[in-house]
Amino acid sequence: MSHEHAPHDHLVEHAAHAGDPLSRWVAVFTAILAALSGLLHYEEGVLQTQALIFKNDAVLSQSKASDQWGYYQAQSSKGHLMELAAELAPVQRQAFYRDQIAKYEDRKKEISAKARELEKEVEEANRRSEAKEHPQHLFGQALAWLSVAISLAAITSLTGSRKLFWLAGLMGAAGLGVSVFAFMQL
Repeated sequence: MSHEHAPHDHLVEHAAHAGDPLSRWVAVFTAILAALSGLLHYEEGVLQTQALIFKNDAVLSQSKASDQWGYYQAQSSKGHLMELAAELAPVQRQAFYRDQIAKYEDRKKEISAKARELEKEVEEANRRSEAKEHPQHLFGQALAWLSVAISLAAITSLTGSRKLFWLAGLMGAAGLGVSVFAFMQL
């Protein structure tokens, strides 16, 4: 089983074996950021999956609500036909048609209530999806900051520039700060 290394892995390993204290700090720093990135990738994936599930629930409920409104329209059309039949029917048959009209009106009330309940489910599922999307986007931003920090740390290994390492530290701190904010949104 082969294991592929990211481009910066070789540099980090080389720096860890070198005698330079800066290289050791860069190696430790990069390892910490890589571990944090793994955690954030996982959390981002969980949130994305949850947001998609809620969005799927919203679409399914919307479809059911649309079906109910279609059924409502069918009952309404039948009711209108019964009204027409009542007007055209002989007096002795009009009571039958009036009963049918009442039956269709009762069904329409039930159907309408069910459709409205499904529409509330749509709103709730969309709200829950959006609640997952916001921290997911924050985790994505945090990962971007951490990726920049890891890249700068890798370049620091090559150049030995302490200023570049400080910049990598600032980028890593920004990623950490955004990720903490994202966790607070959960």
